[in-house]
Amino acid sequence: MTSVETLPQVLGNAEFIARFDNNSPEWLELRSRGIGGSEVSTIVGLNKWESAVTMFYKRTGKIATERPDSEPMYWGRALEAPIMNRFIEDNPQLKVYTDVGTWINRKRDYQIVNPDGIFETEDGEFGIVEIKTARYPDDWANGVPDYYRTQVQYYMNAFGFQHAYVAVLFSGSDYRCYELAADSFQQSVDLERVEDFLAAVKENKAPDWDGSDSTLETVRKLHPTIEDNEVEIGALYEEYAAARRDITTYTEDLNRLKGQILDKMGNAKKATFNGQHVLSRQAKGQGIPFLVEKRG
Repeated sequence: MTSVETLPQVLGNAEFIARFDNNSPEWLELRSRGIGGSEVSTIVGLNKWESAVTMFYKRTGKIATERPDSEPMYWGRALEAPIMNRFIEDNPQLKVYTDVGTWINRKRDYQIVNPDGIFETEDGEFGIVEIKTARYPDDWANGVPDYYRTQVQYYMNAFGFQHAYVAVLFSGSDYRCYELAADSFQQSVDLERVEDFLAAVKENKAPDWDGSDSTLETVRKLHPTIEDNEVEIGALYEEYAAARRDITTYTEDLNRLKGQILDKMGNAKKATFNGQHVLSRQAKGQGIPFLVEKRG
């Protein structure tokens, strides 16, 4: 394991800035001026936990930016070092730099990145090492999920690197490593979306509404008080009423199919489709069994 001091101050297309403590005032001020790798998936609509609308209103100061630390976030940080150690053990041919700090692209001052590590091959080629944790490998069946892929591609683009490794620990005991090659098309598309987002923030023009939970929660925060007046909503109500009818129909159809499947399964634990396990009957404690989709 090699410290950042042995890396040059300029590496490829990026320049070293400093090492900051997480959420320090200096770090937060710097991030407010640019876009970090973890924010790209939000901007391009791939983040399952936060929407571009939410990020816009945070960036424009309309809602608070504080995000309470969750258990997965805590353990993700706590397990980063041992996962990195495993990657290093498995790749003795690589020189791995850890605690590499914050870097900025020399041409795009908004492209501010904090990779977990940087590797160097015996031939002097550099690349990214990114560490992740996940509860289940479901989203990883076809390789690195898109919402992480965008982050790593953004890192590679910032430096001009051509390769990256993503080391991930599932369920606290299942270690796997994935290799990514630079994708110039994806990188150019993502950069365009990032620049459009920054322009929208500057112009105070919010992104289009979407149907995510994140956006709905954000709108609720934008209007926290209740005043005794009324607003005509016009055609919006017609769309709302139609959507409610569609939900009712969907829910009834889904419940009907669940009931038919449970009845056909009888006391069986698993249901198959073309020989593949697709659904299961499960129960909590001594409760009545219910139908769940197979994971993994």
